[in-house]
Amino acid sequence: MSYGQAVQGWHDFYVTAGAAAATLVGLLFVGLSLHIRVVVAHPDVRSLARVTLTDFVVVLLVALLLLSPAGGDQTAGIALMIVAGVSLFIMLRVALDGLRMRRLRTIDLRTLAARFGLSGACYLLVGVVGVVLDRGDFEHALNALLFVLVMLLVVAVRNTWDLLVTVADKHARA
Repeated sequence: MSYGQAVQGWHDFYVTAGAAAATLVGLLFVGLSLHIRVVVAHPDVRSLARVTLTDFVVVLLVALLLLSPAGGDQTAGIALMIVAGVSLFIMLRVALDGLRMRRLRTIDLRTLAARFGLSGACYLLVGVVGVVLDRGDFEHALNALLFVLVMLLVVAVRNTWDLLVTVADKHARA
């Protein structure tokens, strides 16, 4: 089975995943903008918001890459590795900012570490899928990518919930 044939079978999934991610990015911005002062004033909240945004953007980019008619197995594999590397870099930089703060933390350290860790693990898996795709094992790569994208969406939605509840609670206390 060729790369094009393998990806064609996943077309509807990637259209749905990309649309869901794009919609949820918009809702994240709306939800956070209602209490933007709290988000800006607290580095841990800001860091979790950035990682959550990155989660949604990774899902959207993967969907776009695999739906692109210009891509092939090697192009898509390399692109996934690049997306994974850039996302990991962003996550590590943002996580260090969010975890470094010791006092006045709005979100507890355990929650932050779990959220950053899950996102980082998913980004690593996107890179691994890129390698598998690059080697020509389309079926296993696409099956694994299903798991990774669903996990990223679940983690991002959970992060969004934590953010909105935390921000609303902080705003109510102020």
